[in-house]
Amino acid sequence: MIEPPERSEFVRLWVQYGQRIYAHVLTLTSNDADADEIYQDVGMMLWEKFDQFTPGTNFLAWARQVALNKVRNFRRLKHRQAVLYSPEFFDAVDRVTANNAEALEAQRKALANCLGKLPERHQDLIRRRYQPGATPDTVASQTGRNVKAIYEALRRIHQVLFDCVRRASLGEGTL
Repeated sequence: MIEPPERSEFVRLWVQYGQRIYAHVLTLTSNDADADEIYQDVGMMLWEKFDQFTPGTNFLAWARQVALNKVRNFRRLKHRQAVLYSPEFFDAVDRVTANNAEALEAQRKALANCLGKLPERHQDLIRRRYQPGATPDTVASQTGRNVKAIYEALRRIHQVLFDCVRRASLGEGTL
């Protein structure tokens, strides 16, 4: 178990990398509820095993490996669900996200920045659409608009966000 001086180091690393670890888990599961459950398990495992972590080495790489193993175990335990992806698929996703972690994090930050610059009505539409269980039909019902109008508005907003993130990655500013 972690001794007092190491506790603060673990907390520092967890705060620094926690969002990236969660994003990695979500990428491997593509399901918020499963990702939340696995993320908690990863945090507990890292906390319990932190005395095995070598200071000065790559905490994120270590945490990502723990997360990948937790996802694999989670899928094995939920064997009743249809198997949609092979273990090789998870390995490939893990490699791609590991190799592109900095770029993906920069894009995530740019997207958050770009979302914040949208007009409030567009932010509201995005929030409504990406709530768990939401569909364009439910958003149309909530807003009193027809489904075709929702699709068109979302298409335009997505294009604005895509262009904004692309410009940010090229260093040209946003929106």
